[in-house]
Amino acid sequence: MTNLIHLESRTLGAAVSCHGASLTQLIFKKRHVELLLDSSLLAAALIDEFCIGGTVGPYAGRLRQAKSSAGESTVLLHGGESALHRLDWRLEHTDHATTVRYVTSLSHGEGGLPGARNFGVSYTLVDDCLIIELAASTSHDTPISLTNHAYFTLGARSVSELMLQINAKSVLGTDDRQCATGESLAVAGTQLDFTQARSLSSAHGHGCRDLDHSYVLEPSLSGRLATESVAVLSNPGNGISLHVATSQPCLQVYTASQLRAPLNPYSAICLEAQGFPNGPHHALGRTESILSAGHTVTQRIVYQITDS
Repeated sequence: MTNLIHLESRTLGAAVSCHGASLTQLIFKKRHVELLLDSSLLAAALIDEFCIGGTVGPYAGRLRQAKSSAGESTVLLHGGESALHRLDWRLEHTDHATTVRYVTSLSHGEGGLPGARNFGVSYTLVDDCLIIELAASTSHDTPISLTNHAYFTLGARSVSELMLQINAKSVLGTDDRQCATGESLAVAGTQLDFTQARSLSSAHGHGCRDLDHSYVLEPSLSGRLATESVAVLSNPGNGISLHVATSQPCLQVYTASQLRAPLNPYSAICLEAQGFPNGPHHALGRTESILSAGHTVTQRIVYQITDS
């Protein structure tokens, strides 16, 4: 992959690309451990197919569209044909090796959604944290939900080697097209319960290893940037942990079951802090899923890396 910009802090090293405003590498320098699926040598088509490391939008996840003239509704996944992770963003700013900002735009109606929309994403390294800020503005009321789609490994070869804890007591129910209905399903007593740290290997044979669920974060931990982790992913084999903090209300957890050669299924996990999937179409997400004309929204995701 070309056009990489390298960032560095005392603890972390990162590489980002203008294509998809993507995070392509994250390295824990102290232990020389690569924390992500490294997309720097992958073909662009494969990166785009699986959104590897990209900035996802204008609406992350599945969004049901109005019925067409044929009487059928369509479903946009991660923005459909005008997906932000498929675009070459413009480098707006870089400050030596600590921060970089990219911008791009979509015209009114492009991708089937209203509004002349402007987008920005910045990556900043501060000690053991990578801070991602996602911004959008619009000329018309429009659905907006942005996220980062990094695939985390923490140095493991399979998600079965990792442990996960999520501060969420429910997941969103979905319909026959995997669109969120707004129904909130309690995870207590089910294989989806990660309120206490659990090995992902414990899910074998129970369907939980194939995670692709939207966890509704506890209200006290969303809104403004959470000061405590909403999720912790850890690798007991090397003692490295990822702590996720965010201002977003949901965390889509995906165990990469659909990756194909030269990548391996279940070789990484995505923790996508985002708005409510299909939010404009259910009461739980309706208010915050629409960005009003003339307004700007900024969301933040913080990845902190620690070791024992």
